[in-house]
Amino acid sequence: MELEYRSLQGDVCDQLERFFGRRDHFIEVNPGRVVMPRRFAELGDSIHTLPIRSDDVWLMSFPRAGSTWAQEMVWLLGNNLDYQAARNQLQQVRTPLLELSAIFSDDRSVEDTVTRHEQIDSVQCVRRMTGRRFIKSHLPWQFHPRELDTVRPKIIYVVRNPKDLCVSYYYYCQLIHRTEGSFEELCDIFLNDHAPIGPMWAHALAFWKRRSQDNILFLRYEDMKRNLPRVVRECAQFLDFGRELTEAEVQRLCDHLQFDRMQRNPAVNMEPMMKDSTIIQEGASATGGGVKFIRKGEIGDWKNHMDANLSARFDRWIEQHFGGTGLDFEYE
Repeated sequence: MELEYRSLQGDVCDQLERFFGRRDHFIEVNPGRVVMPRRFAELGDSIHTLPIRSDDVWLMSFPRAGSTWAQEMVWLLGNNLDYQAARNQLQQVRTPLLELSAIFSDDRSVEDTVTRHEQIDSVQCVRRMTGRRFIKSHLPWQFHPRELDTVRPKIIYVVRNPKDLCVSYYYYCQLIHRTEGSFEELCDIFLNDHAPIGPMWAHALAFWKRRSQDNILFLRYEDMKRNLPRVVRECAQFLDFGRELTEAEVQRLCDHLQFDRMQRNPAVNMEPMMKDSTIIQEGASATGGGVKFIRKGEIGDWKNHMDANLSARFDRWIEQHFGGTGLDFEYE
């Protein structure tokens, strides 16, 4: 099925323009009525036709579901736990985000970086990668390369409970997109299925329905938080790179993946890309440290942001879209 691009109009357009603080930035892409940055129209067809290699490893999720965390785990498992190489090369280079050129097409927090590299096409960068490719994407299933259905490389999908995900997405929008709208406004956008790259429920269920395929591993963020060693072993077995991990190797990888270490690791967050931007300094002075790309990672942080009415609204939305599917979530 071909992708179709339409301009946004009416209340949806007005709401997104107010929250993100920019005009004529988003479009609707079909199938799926997905809100995307306008520049995605320049990349959509090249993504759809991207050749897939059987030894590719894809890490997929809705934004802020824990993909940066899982991405570091997967790359290290696939590269013989080479921590030195992981330190020496940015995660965005080791496991590039397929749609990066569209997502950061005019984001003010990374404007200097984008200006210097505005001719870079992230899809072509992935196409030209040599060796085994580790690729990350937040796109919904229907926007991905057609060959994923036939070549069937390894795919790991990470899902997170919608309440915590929405909190993290709000701070991500502040940091990356410099939004000024309220948390309640973002929740309204999210629950009305107008969040960029959404609807989240459709995004998750497309992969959930394919979870029985032997090339897809479906992970819950909350399982990673509660029992990371078990998830590390599960991923290692799924990726099947030729040997079993020792207990010492599992423990070292889990130590490397601890949240406080991830926060301080410049190779796995976006801060090196944003170092020339004033958003970090401004945020730090306003909030006593600023909003970090890798923020808290806690289960249940939504309780610090939602009142009873908003929480109940999320509960109804979750039951409407996930009820009866078998995909449930942990909240505390």
